[in-house]
Amino acid sequence: MRAVIAAPHKIDWIEAPPTQLQSGEVLLKPLAIGVCGSDLHVYEGQHPFVRYPVFPGHEVAAQVVEVGSGVDPSWHGALVALEPSLTCGQCVPCRSGRYNICEQLRVMGFQAPGAMAEHFVSPVQNLHRLPQGFDVELGAMIEPLAVAVHAVALTPVQGKQVAVLGAGTIGLLVAQVARAYGAAGVVVVDVLEVRRRVAEGLGLVAKAPDTAKYEVIFECVGNEKAFEAAIQGARKGGTVVVVGVYGQPATLSAGLIQDWELTLKGSLMYTFSDFQEAIRLLAEQRVQAHPLITHRFALKQVQAAFAAALQRDQALKVLLLA
Repeated sequence: MRAVIAAPHKIDWIEAPPTQLQSGEVLLKPLAIGVCGSDLHVYEGQHPFVRYPVFPGHEVAAQVVEVGSGVDPSWHGALVALEPSLTCGQCVPCRSGRYNICEQLRVMGFQAPGAMAEHFVSPVQNLHRLPQGFDVELGAMIEPLAVAVHAVALTPVQGKQVAVLGAGTIGLLVAQVARAYGAAGVVVVDVLEVRRRVAEGLGLVAKAPDTAKYEVIFECVGNEKAFEAAIQGARKGGTVVVVGVYGQPATLSAGLIQDWELTLKGSLMYTFSDFQEAIRLLAEQRVQAHPLITHRFALKQVQAAFAAALQRDQALKVLLLA
């Protein structure tokens, strides 16, 4: 059995044929799966890089229950986090170590079957072992934290004034990573008071949008209004990092990018080292992830989980638990 988004606004739990393990693959039982903003883009018909049906699930902690040929038997029974990138290994980005922008990139849960299932298959090379006794709910938060780690690593933040636009899961993780990496000040900006309160509960400064200026801005919303706010909020010579996923084209003040000599960067997903760093930050409690989990559902309650996640003024991270 697995979840399927057959078309926009249509998600079901269906019977699926068993998958035979190929060499280098393992069979996993998911223990905790996060519902991501990108999953909602798929559900709402706003994701630009998928074709239906889509089999979701990419934020996951799981246990290996069977290993295929060519896989070290020590993986059997291991508690792991899934890195869902499927790459070619041959293109220029892959050969330079930037496989997160592989020219043939597919992602489990989007262009390939994901983890919202009773069992799912993954190449063993996509797994990261978790420390013994690691909380499986935190295990499902490693993937979004790796997104944040990758974004913050793109530009130096130590000693700088940083703003994060958007107090969703990714924004709150980006803000915590920037703080852990020595930013002189981190401000989280969001229009929703309830989300600002969550940020404050994490020890972050939070406020509604205003006219303040920052050296580094992380845009973690993914819409035109936030993109323009990021440009307007950058100091001359500053940097804007685009982390939010855009379902629609956006217009922005290109003249200001030129005139203010702004640096504009995109951030996509992560690499192996970002996952390892995310595990370290959680294990050492440098980042708090539990306060971001607002809803929990049984694995087969996918419809209820997506309905809860769509209440963006109430939900942050929604988990499905086995």
